[in-house]
Amino acid sequence: MSILKQEKILGLDIGYETIKLIQLAPLSNGYKLIGYNEIPLKERILERDRFKNKAATANLIKDACRMAKPSAIKATKIVSALPESFVFSKTIQIPKMSEKEYGSAILTEAAQYLPIPVEQTYIDYQVLIVHPDDALVDILFVAAPKNLVDDYIEMSRLAGLELIALETKPLAVGRSVLTFHPTNEAIAILEIGSEATRISIWENKQIRLTTSITTGKNQIEHLLGNTHEINDINLELVKTALTNISQETINAIKYHQNRDYKPKPISEILLCGSGAKITNIDKYLGSLINIKTSIVSPSFKEIGTEFITSTGLSMWPGK
Repeated sequence: MSILKQEKILGLDIGYETIKLIQLAPLSNGYKLIGYNEIPLKERILERDRFKNKAATANLIKDACRMAKPSAIKATKIVSALPESFVFSKTIQIPKMSEKEYGSAILTEAAQYLPIPVEQTYIDYQVLIVHPDDALVDILFVAAPKNLVDDYIEMSRLAGLELIALETKPLAVGRSVLTFHPTNEAIAILEIGSEATRISIWENKQIRLTTSITTGKNQIEHLLGNTHEINDINLELVKTALTNISQETINAIKYHQNRDYKPKPISEILLCGSGAKITNIDKYLGSLINIKTSIVSPSFKEIGTEFITSTGLSMWPGK
């Protein structure tokens, strides 16, 4: 298995409770794990739309790279995920037009939805669906405060690294999941994080829609108390939280399947993220959604499903 020549990329996932980072090396038939680390946070790194202390965060990342296992991370580039609580994303439908025209059209549309002035944001977009029977396209646009993006760039520089991309978590998660669980069928991916669950629908390895709900691992574990397992005895304690997640998933699936582009039915639900480590959560969510549900993790014995986002970031294909 030969290692392919490619830029060394550090996948950096800054969460509410931990920083997760990983470096992979692409092989001719997969990936090799170079190094990974997870650092607990004593306090949140991000506040509003800024880093609290860019230099301290940079030093934390440098130390985490140096102490990574099985080998130190020596990547020179960073790809990171924008925290969804600080960014705005929305799927909009606009008329088909040339690629050059999309930019100005999206700025006009975005100005109607953004909570801050459009000139204070960086905006990127992705065409999700070209409707076959109408002159319409569905576009996902993402807007991030310039302060936040500029802080990411500066923090990376202080760490001696170059930030080459910022993504949303659903895109990174989908890339990772579909690498380790390849399918062209329509699937729903639920990334259950500390404070929220991110739901995305994928078909033919393309994202179709994304949504989120502010129910995550911490809320469920608080309800469970000292145990990290859902069972028939304590199910009633967490039923409302699980119902919130399952109902939002069902709503997203119904919306997807009622579109005019004739989508395939959802074949399975894939769970990932730190909340997917709660024992039996796949069993009980699957029974509520009534679709086959399982947990997916990166195919490396050293790491678990909580590394799904950072793994996807480290697989960034470039533009």
